[in-house]
Amino acid sequence: MKYFIKKFWIIILIAFCINIPLLVLGATRTNKSVTLKGDTTIVEDFVEIENPYQATGSLSTIYVISFDHSTILQNLMVSASSTSELSELPSHYLHFTDSELSQMGKIQHESSIMYSLMLSYKTASKVDENIHLDYEYDAYVIAYYDVVSAFRIGDRIIGVNGVYAKDGFDAFAEEFNNAKEGTIYQVKRGNEELEIPYTKENMRVAGYSYYTLNSKTASPQYKIKSSNVGGPSGGLLQTLALYNSLIEEDITRGYRIAGTGTIEPDGTVGMIGGIQQKIYTAYDDQMEIFLCPEGNYEEALIAYNRLPHKERMKLYSVSTFEDALEKLKNHNSAEVLSNA
Repeated sequence: MKYFIKKFWIIILIAFCINIPLLVLGATRTNKSVTLKGDTTIVEDFVEIENPYQATGSLSTIYVISFDHSTILQNLMVSASSTSELSELPSHYLHFTDSELSQMGKIQHESSIMYSLMLSYKTASKVDENIHLDYEYDAYVIAYYDVVSAFRIGDRIIGVNGVYAKDGFDAFAEEFNNAKEGTIYQVKRGNEELEIPYTKENMRVAGYSYYTLNSKTASPQYKIKSSNVGGPSGGLLQTLALYNSLIEEDITRGYRIAGTGTIEPDGTVGMIGGIQQKIYTAYDDQMEIFLCPEGNYEEALIAYNRLPHKERMKLYSVSTFEDALEKLKNHNSAEVLSNA
C-alpha cells in the first residue's frame, strides 16, 4: 500500500514539474505577432447584387489567422513551422487595446466594401450606361492614432473650421488639406460632439474617407451582408467580384481566382500583410490564379518558389484595378509561369 501511495505522489510531482512551466509559458504574453495560414472565402458572400451575372469560375479573398501579444508557448510552436510567421509588434501599435484593434479592423473592412462598390459601379458604367451608384462624402474616420494624439479610433471628422463635409466636399477638402495652427476640427465620437485643435501631435493619425452610398437609387440595387471579417485586404477581389456581377462578360472564364490587396476609389491596389501565408493558403485550396499587390510581389515570390508544384497556380503582380482586369483577360494557363 505504501508503495502505491509513494508512486502516486511521484506521478503528481512529475506532472506538476511538467505542467507548471507549460502553464507559465502559455500564459505569458509577449510583444510579438503570429500569422498562420487561413482559408479562402468566396467574396460574393459580402455583397449581394440584384439579378447578378453568374461566373463560371470563382473569385476568392484569403484570410489568415493572426493575433498579437502571442504567448511564449505560441511563439515556440510557430517557430517550428515553415508556413507561419512570427514578428515583433511595431512599437507604435503597443498602446492599442484588443478592442481598439478590433475596431480598427472593422473600419478598414467597411471602407474596403465602400470603395469596392464605388469603383466597380463606376468601371461597369463604362460598359453599360444603365449602371450607376450615387454617393456623397460623409467624413474622415480615424483608424489609427499615435499615443500623443487627442484623436481616438472611430472618431469622425465631419467639419474643419465650421466647414462641414455634408455642405460640400470641395470646400471641406480645402480646409482639411490646408490645416495649420489655429485650425479646429469638428469631431463626432459616438454620440458626443467634440472640437479638437490642429497640432502636429494630434495629427499623428491615419484614417479613411467615408461616403454615404445610396443603395436605393443604385442600378442594379445591392445589399451589404453582415460579416465578422476585419481589415482591408479583400478590397481588390471584392471589386473584381462586384464588377463581374454587374457586366455580362465573365472575367473569371472558369478559373479559380484568388488574391489580395487593398483598393482605393481611384483603383490603386495597396500592400497587405501576411502575403506568404496567403500564397500557401491559396495553393492548398487549389486556386489557379493569384493576384498580388505590386508592393508585396518580391515577398510573395519567396513563398511561391517554395511550392512543390507552382505550375498549378500562376502568380500575377498588379498595381491597379485596371491592371488586374488586363491580367485576367490575357491569362492563359499554357503560358510559361513567369510574371510580366
